[in-house]
Amino acid sequence: MSKKNETPVKEKTPQVIVISGNDFIGREKARENSIRSLYSRFPDATEERYDASREPFEAFIERMLTPSLFQNTRIFFVKHAQDFSDAELQRLAVVVSAELADVYVCIEFEEGESKKNKSRKVSELLALPAKIKKDPEKFAHLHFDKPPDYKLAEWLTVQVPLLFNRRITRDAAESIIDLAGTELDKVYSELQKIDINLPDKAPVDKEAVGTVIAATRAMNAFELARALSQKDLPRALDIIDSLFQNDFYAPAAVSAIFKQFWSLFKVRAFATENREKANAYFKARYEEKSRIALEIGIRCGLLQASDTVKKAYPVMILSGVIDQAVKYKDEHLCRIFTWLREYDVGIKTGMVKPAREPFQLLCYKIARVEQLQKKEHAA
Repeated sequence: MSKKNETPVKEKTPQVIVISGNDFIGREKARENSIRSLYSRFPDATEERYDASREPFEAFIERMLTPSLFQNTRIFFVKHAQDFSDAELQRLAVVVSAELADVYVCIEFEEGESKKNKSRKVSELLALPAKIKKDPEKFAHLHFDKPPDYKLAEWLTVQVPLLFNRRITRDAAESIIDLAGTELDKVYSELQKIDINLPDKAPVDKEAVGTVIAATRAMNAFELARALSQKDLPRALDIIDSLFQNDFYAPAAVSAIFKQFWSLFKVRAFATENREKANAYFKARYEEKSRIALEIGIRCGLLQASDTVKKAYPVMILSGVIDQAVKYKDEHLCRIFTWLREYDVGIKTGMVKPAREPFQLLCYKIARVEQLQKKEHAA
């Protein structure tokens, strides 16, 4: 969580809490903690949420200003403030500055690249910096930023203990990102599945991630292609089982595997012609690594010239395509292309059945291409 003109939520919850940022999980946790704190002090508190489809904004404001008949504590929630008009935000700023009897207010707005300027405008129209400076006991602004993709695994090792009261290993965090991607709502969804299936206080390790996520989702040919390029035969066989339990289509699987290894071939070709640049990639860290990865991706046709460094991370670094390329020789890749062509022709001509066993054999040879070639040379 980055702090920007905000006051931390202390034991006594501020009367007006503003939660912002593009970190969905952090915002969710902050909201839950605030509500839990209020209910611990006011067990009979009631919640009121603004819904533009059900009432005018001014009617909601009037309810906030009108004292409760029975002096009950009320918690007012205002979400998606970035969608409010300037007039509505200015009106809200005036209202929360007033003396509110038995009222707590939680204002939340989202942030993303496309809404960056709008989000700053929300903060300005609510006059948050001035309010916090004048009365830090009443106002708090909690700002949560989603970490860069390359820091997401490290971020999970910190957040999971806070969110689920469990430890998580770095390998497990990286495995979740590999399976679920870098969108926080998807990552959070997968973490919830894991939490439900694990015993209390059990740590989240790579085995738990593989077992739970694999059991609740159908895998695809692109995951198989990545497992094969990583030479992870046990995982490849698990994915093959998943593919055949659903709708296995051999030509699509062959295409995905070919594209994966063709990418490795192109990266190797780039490295052969640009040794210094390729070596610099493995020595670089963070932003510099992503910058070099972007250049390699564009030169190899894996990224567009208009793509940014941000896209280079999932396509080139997280996928492992550059690291995997150094683990193969050109002759190994050429052998794999030959096997794929033979299998593809066999499927399309009816010489090979699109059954599990022939496809498993193909994948076994691909994952063990180096060992098989050494045996052939020894013979």
